Amino acid sequence: MKARQSTKLLGRTLAQLGLTLCVVAPSSTLYAETGHQQLNFAVRDFVESFYTADELRGQHERDEEDTTRRVEIEVSSIDPRLQLSLCEQPLVASLNQNQRPIGRINVKVECQGAAPWTKYLPVTIHVYEKVLTTTRPLARGEIISESDFSLQEADVSMLRYSYIQDSELAIGMEVKRSLNANTTLIQEALEAPTLVKRGDTVVLSAKAGTVEIRQQGVALQNGVLGKQINVRNSSSDRTVQAVVTGYGQVQVGF
Repeated sequence: MKARQSTKLLGRTLAQLGLTLCVVAPSSTLYAETGHQQLNFAVRDFVESFYTADELRGQHERDEEDTTRRVEIEVSSIDPRLQLSLCEQPLVASLNQNQRPIGRINVKVECQGAAPWTKYLPVTIHVYEKVLTTTRPLARGEIISESDFSLQEADVSMLRYSYIQDSELAIGMEVKRSLNANTTLIQEALEAPTLVKRGDTVVLSAKAGTVEIRQQGVALQNGVLGKQINVRNSSSDRTVQAVVTGYGQVQVGF
């Protein structure tokens, strides 16, 4: 059991690093009745090595804030016409170096016995996680609020982009393009809102300890929260650099 858990941990670590893991199939596969069974067992054992038993069972007591993964593995059926002899040695399974154990993959399986052979078997790995999903249609330019999304389980194995699970990464962000209801929120669809636009009249403040001075200024650039922009002080007509702190608010240090 400990050895199997170590293999799972190693597999997941290598997958995150984009490296290849080769696994020798357990000796139990040697007792398969046919080469087809032996190949199937080897592939399933190899793929399962990347995931924990809890993830594979998917039997969790999950609440709205839990983001525990649930994994389903579909090993493609083997063409019954394929002539495949039993291998007298444990099979060796591996992935290509740049392949991750998620979505649609091809597992390479090698018999290194007296009559060696190599086969590739397609596998589909569905990974379900709780992700932020829109509760209503969102138009371009809208600012995301907490009521605009909910945590829903979705198959993330086919998502090409960065899905969002943390509500703090979405609240207050601006929608870059229109989104339908029940759409998974991804980072690429959101951006920091423009809090100050070029030509806006802004409150220019400066703080030193408990002393704060406020004056009026004109923004010379667009700015998002935390961005430093040029602002013209309306009183002195001087241009200063200030950091955007809110809508129409910028701050400069003494």
